[in-house]
Amino acid sequence: MFGTGSILPRVAGALAFSLSLATPRPIRAQDQPGQQQAATAVVAGIVTAAQTGEPLMGIQVVIRGSRQWAITNQDGAFRLAGLTPGELVLEFRHPNRAPIVHNLTLEAGHTTELAVRVDTRTVALPEVVIEGREREPAAKMHEFNARKAAGHGGYFVTRKDIEERQPRVMSDMLRRVPGLRVDCDFGTCRVTSFSETRRIMGACPIQYFLDGIPYLGDLDEMTPDQIEGIEVYRGSSSIPPQFNTGTSMCGVISIWSRVPG
Repeated sequence: MFGTGSILPRVAGALAFSLSLATPRPIRAQDQPGQQQAATAVVAGIVTAAQTGEPLMGIQVVIRGSRQWAITNQDGAFRLAGLTPGELVLEFRHPNRAPIVHNLTLEAGHTTELAVRVDTRTVALPEVVIEGREREPAAKMHEFNARKAAGHGGYFVTRKDIEERQPRVMSDMLRRVPGLRVDCDFGTCRVTSFSETRRIMGACPIQYFLDGIPYLGDLDEMTPDQIEGIEVYRGSSSIPPQFNTGTSMCGVISIWSRVPG
């Protein structure tokens, strides 16, 4: 990792940093086309590998607290012009490494030249073993899991199912439910009814529940990452007592929200 002169512990790579600071030189005439430019300063330099002296391309050079930055070219060179004189903090950044940080004081009308040498050797890290326990299901999911295990005539969608299929919207997860009708209009889909009950009873809305409470919304009002499980029951004969409220004759979709953790 880049550092400020010391190697940081437990990093995938280590970088030592040394910097040579040349005496600021006046900006040449071609560097100052107008009187306003003469009041600014310039920082320029080359970044190389300490072991080989090879130039390092793609190092980002950033003035902290500003939007001024540059990237080293194939020769390892960079240049930042039009800078406000005075003190500033310069950072040298590279992906997956901590930045090198250096304080500078710039003089108006002068160019400060830097030579940055970076130790790019990697450091082997000791093996890290992570131990953990499988998370216990939340209490509210115990009955869900019990009904799923008992096979009470419902169709169950688990968190694992959602993660494996990665649906764009949750109604996509229920297209496999036999007889379930999903109506789409201008890109918006809604689970409306089961084909069988629709033939017998006409337009017959499905009763929704959210965490065991009657829910007036729709399945696709929740995103896949917000849902822990879904259970679907096609008719009154298969609906568990806790969902049989008298308005559930046309089927039930019970949504269980995602459990933190």
